[in-house]
Amino acid sequence: MRRLQLQRRVLGSEVQGPVSRRPWYAGVALLLSLMVGMLVVGVSGQERPLTSRVPPSVPPVQQTQEPVEDYRYDAQGQRDPLEPLLKPEVQEELRPVPRSDARPPGPLERFDISALKLVGIVWGELGRKALIKGPDGKSYFATLDTYMGKYSGKVIAIENDHMVIEEQFLNAEDKVVPKTLTIPLRRKDKKEG
Repeated sequence: MRRLQLQRRVLGSEVQGPVSRRPWYAGVALLLSLMVGMLVVGVSGQERPLTSRVPPSVPPVQQTQEPVEDYRYDAQGQRDPLEPLLKPEVQEELRPVPRSDARPPGPLERFDISALKLVGIVWGELGRKALIKGPDGKSYFATLDTYMGKYSGKVIAIENDHMVIEEQFLNAEDKVVPKTLTIPLRRKDKKEG
């Protein structure tokens, strides 16, 4: 019986043919052939540039030349096309007004204004006073019309959180040009730790 079953199996496989254990080879081959076919169609389907050839039997057309007017560009009154549209602002050269000998210099006029620090503002019945610390480590009081800085700056306003100083400069035409500076009140930052 076993022999009969074995013969049937062998005969059955011969009748059906060899069984392919890897049918994916056929799928890959089919996919590759489709891709190659699309590439060939894509390359051959591109348009080729047309080269125009003039038949040798047609003589070239001769054009008659008309006299050309002599054109000249008049640049007078026109903007220079190479000049930038936005011009940089030219800073006026300012010189300090010479100090008058009529009044003696104050203690705050020895220092540059950038070196001075506004550390406090005190106000009461007599008005406001600014407490200023100099680079020498000393503190000074300033009121309205107090002179300070090397360029004869004058205090014109003392507010709650800043002080305004006006300095006088001369421009190139020897006209007096005022320049205002604001010194903010410097508060100590409290570090939490």
